[in-house]
Amino acid sequence: MIMKQLKYLLIIMGCMAFNQSQAQQYTDKPKNSEVKSLIGKEKDITGFGNIDFRVGEMVDQQALVIGAYGGLLINKNFMFGVAGYGLATESKFEGYNPETNETRELNLYGGYAGMLLGFKVASREIIHLSVPMIIGAGQLDVSDDNYFDLANGDNEFVLESTSFFVFEPTALVELNISHHFRLGFGVGYRLVRGSSLENLSDDDLTGYSGVVSIQLGKF
Repeated sequence: MIMKQLKYLLIIMGCMAFNQSQAQQYTDKPKNSEVKSLIGKEKDITGFGNIDFRVGEMVDQQALVIGAYGGLLINKNFMFGVAGYGLATESKFEGYNPETNETRELNLYGGYAGMLLGFKVASREIIHLSVPMIIGAGQLDVSDDNYFDLANGDNEFVLESTSFFVFEPTALVELNISHHFRLGFGVGYRLVRGSSLENLSDDDLTGYSGVVSIQLGKF
């Protein structure tokens, strides 16, 4: 009786082992019919953030623009996010008051923001290429900082303002310092169109810049 029960038990255990083996083979078998996509259950998606320092020509002089961008890094190669930049130095130039035609020393203030798209080439290597691109819009004010003669020093007056379209691609050589820190050096080109200032044209706001970029994230 005991031998018969043991026989049945061995048969049941054998059937269970066979079913488990078949299930494992089914699980390991690639699903050739599965639709492939950029963002899927097996894709690597992490977050990142950059701080940028850009020095380039604006209004016939060197200007510093500081900004940041961040978002998602997909499969360690594709970037998608948002960006924002602001003019960090005084950009003084010889202009005029559009209402009085009086020649004055004027200053430029403003910045721009938009969507970030980009890609990286061989990002797993210690030294690799990164190409972020910003597509967006901005706002600039032309100000006379000595328009009023007030004792409290609040003498600024905005003579004219404009919004504009901006497209800024950048090519960076990035260095992997660690798994969470990258340092990049490169060059960018800021293309401005659609501004409507009396004192400055689109070409005065368009130009190349040298870029130092600090990137933090999980790479």
